[in-house]
Amino acid sequence: MPRPNLIYAETLCWIAKLGTFSAAAQRLHTTQPAVSARMKELESSLGFALFEKRGRRMELTLPARHFVARVEPLLRCVENAFNDAEAATNPTGTLRIGLGEVGMTWFGKLIPALRLAFPRLTYEIELELGIKLQEQLEDGTLDIAVVANTTSNPALVYQSLGTAPMIWVGASALLRGADGRPRPLAALLTQEPLWCVSKPSDYFTLAHGQLRERGANMANLSTCNKLKGLVDIVMAGGGISLLPQAMVKDAIALGALAPLPATMPGQNLDFSLATHRNQNQSSVIRLVEKLLQLSRTVPI
Repeated sequence: MPRPNLIYAETLCWIAKLGTFSAAAQRLHTTQPAVSARMKELESSLGFALFEKRGRRMELTLPARHFVARVEPLLRCVENAFNDAEAATNPTGTLRIGLGEVGMTWFGKLIPALRLAFPRLTYEIELELGIKLQEQLEDGTLDIAVVANTTSNPALVYQSLGTAPMIWVGASALLRGADGRPRPLAALLTQEPLWCVSKPSDYFTLAHGQLRERGANMANLSTCNKLKGLVDIVMAGGGISLLPQAMVKDAIALGALAPLPATMPGQNLDFSLATHRNQNQSSVIRLVEKLLQLSRTVPI
């Protein structure tokens, strides 16, 4: 019997983790046909079938599951053996990080500190809604994501980063009448355009619910799928919106934007670092630890 190739064994382990040949191919930076060929060779080496068809899905056979359970710890040992002492203390490679716009604002502030801590790491950043980022984590196409107020996915692990305040704002000129006096909140909510981030964003749920509770004219509600776009619209006097304080504080300080009356309180978004439950790359673990540490001095 030919000796099984370790690369083929690793490929099978990633299929077991991620659920599909295509996801394993992406994770291993190869093609789906190449993964299929590896599995045929591995079946020939082991002498038993690795997969059985269940409806439209391919499931691992019992012998294949037993093989994965035995070989996966060995593969980790082999990987660790090939990592020299420098790599253990100074991770290298490219990490795939998923961020929303608030997460990107925060992450950008951390780059100088991360550069000092991990000079050999580079990053591929994906900007997307939180629900999409979690899907990509589960598929294995992201290593880390920053997500907000999310429903817990059992395939992922969440570690709190803290809370980001959201405030209702409008252009300063819009919030005052012709006489220069502040306009009543009821007039703003019923007469001016209202803006939210598009569904299925967590921002939409917060803003939409609060507007309804305050008797706003929901016929005036529009959406935009980018927070930066909403900031630009509100800055131009195009309406009012619930926006992250971190993204509008400078405009408020300059007087271009102003908060709505205190009777329209802001909201908070709880942010977390999310990783796949089976994530075991040392560089990812080290980066997560550093981001959690930095979050205590540079809040999101």
